[in-house]
Amino acid sequence: MERDIKILVVDDTVTYRQILSKIVSGFENVEVIGVASNGKLALSKIELNPPDLVLLDVFMPVMDGLETLDRIRQQHPNIDVIMLSGVDKENANLTMKALGAGALDFIAKPKGDSPEKNADELRAALSRLILMARTRKYSRQARGISVPDSAETQVRAALQPPREAKGQPQGIAPAPAAKPPPLSEILYREKPPEKIVFEEKRIIRKAGKIDAVVIGVSTGGPNALQEIIPRLDADFPVPILAVQHMPAMFTASLADRLNSISDIRVIEAKEGNLIEKGVMYIAPGGRHTVVKRDRFSNKIIGLMDSPPVNSCRPSADVLFLSAAMVYKGNVLAVILTGMGNDGLSGTAALRREGAYIIVQDEKSSVIWGMPGSVVEAGQADEIVPLDRMAARITGIVRGGQA
Repeated sequence: MERDIKILVVDDTVTYRQILSKIVSGFENVEVIGVASNGKLALSKIELNPPDLVLLDVFMPVMDGLETLDRIRQQHPNIDVIMLSGVDKENANLTMKALGAGALDFIAKPKGDSPEKNADELRAALSRLILMARTRKYSRQARGISVPDSAETQVRAALQPPREAKGQPQGIAPAPAAKPPPLSEILYREKPPEKIVFEEKRIIRKAGKIDAVVIGVSTGGPNALQEIIPRLDADFPVPILAVQHMPAMFTASLADRLNSISDIRVIEAKEGNLIEKGVMYIAPGGRHTVVKRDRFSNKIIGLMDSPPVNSCRPSADVLFLSAAMVYKGNVLAVILTGMGNDGLSGTAALRREGAYIIVQDEKSSVIWGMPGSVVEAGQADEIVPLDRMAARITGIVRGGQA
């Protein structure tokens, strides 16, 4: 059988090239077609034998990851790139720039003492990202286009009042042939009812008063947020609470980057933060974020170290369920690009309270897993293109439906 995903490994460390090549070669229908020690060599190999996916180190001699990424995006826009990053602050900041420049996602290089555990961590991350690359490849083929570029229990426990306080603080087009498999089977892991067509939905029901915006986003999120948040006015009238699936430190870099280019204030959420209008709080990597009240009934941020939900920590479902309990129906929930279905249970809970739900459309999503699952479940009030999302959020929050 022909292997359907071809991968080029680019890293200046011999050991890492060997480790990654061995792990990738162990996946079914995946082939490592080459390795390179710097960006210049990688570009020459791409010209001779284009891969579907490049695993690209951030720091390399001769030509680093950022410059290589820029060349790949210009010359080979249908080749996906996943960055390989260290976990220090400098790496995290450069990785945020790479995601903003068009990288599909990134893998944080493990730093544990156990080689076996490190390899298992890399294998798990690569498995998810290779599935994502395969999904995108078949999606492009199906559409014939190129790419321009048990949570509730945890939340209820977290929302118990403190005993004492020390101070106030668009459509799916599955490929009918058996090879490649239908996009729907890859994306949803089950065949949806026939002839479902998801078109942009407008004003099925009117949004009520909005006291908070909650956002759930994963793969492609930094780019999507960079398109939305800087377009919001400085006097944005409600708080924004967001879950972006990312490890610790990288969420802090994301918050810093968005804050530097936006009129509203953007911070990484911390335990006890008073939730204020015109401020965006990004859930820190590795911890669940919830909305709760202090003993004075102020709405504040709570952080939890409870187990992952939907294999995610932070999880959009955990944040959304807490928002439903505190804000009831006075919430605008936004589901952006991402793989999986994190946020689906939370949007359903919010909608039962009367909240309004909008999702990013398939065409502008890197992966239409999270928004697509909400649409398929009938929980979306509107499907909105990314370039109109900021205006739509502002219109709904300020009470307009135009």
